[in-house]
Amino acid sequence: MRCRALWIEDLAHTENARFSAPVYLSGRYDLTVALNATSAMSELSRNVYDAIIVDIRLPPGDDPLWIKEYTDRGDSTKAARLGLRLLEVVLDGSDTDNAWRGLTLPTAAREPHRYGILSVETKESLNLDRLRVGPYRNKEAAANARLLLELLDEVITHSLRG
Repeated sequence: MRCRALWIEDLAHTENARFSAPVYLSGRYDLTVALNATSAMSELSRNVYDAIIVDIRLPPGDDPLWIKEYTDRGDSTKAARLGLRLLEVVLDGSDTDNAWRGLTLPTAAREPHRYGILSVETKESLNLDRLRVGPYRNKEAAANARLLLELLDEVITHSLRG
C-alpha cells in the first residue's frame, strides 16, 4: 500500500519539479502538492497524510488570515516564513493567537513526527527543536534529484519510531 504524502512547496511545479519525478517513479507514495499556506491548511484539514514535507518560504494563498500573516511578517516569502508559521499553528499547542483558535484538524496532522523540512533556510535559523518535527534537508546544499524521495522515506522511518 502506498503512503500518502503532502509536499508543501510553492515551486513544486516549476524549478523543483525534478524532486517529484523520483517520488512518482518509486510507486511508494501518493503525492499531493500544496503551493501555498492556504492550500496546505486546506489539505491538512481534509486529509490524513503519512508524511508532510514543508518549505519554509511560502506565499499566503487567498485566505485572509494567511494574507494578514504574510503582510504582518514583512510582505515577502523570505521574511514571512509562512511554512514555519504553519508548523507553529498546527503543532505548537502554546499558540495563543485568537485568529487561529478553533482550528479543527485531524489528530494525525498535529503529530510532529509526520513532518519534514525541505528549505533553503538553515536548520539553525528555524529553531525546530521546540516543534519536535522530523528530518530537515537544505535544498541548496543538495543537487540530488532524489532528495524529496529520500526525505519522505526518512520521515516515514522517523514516524514509525515516533
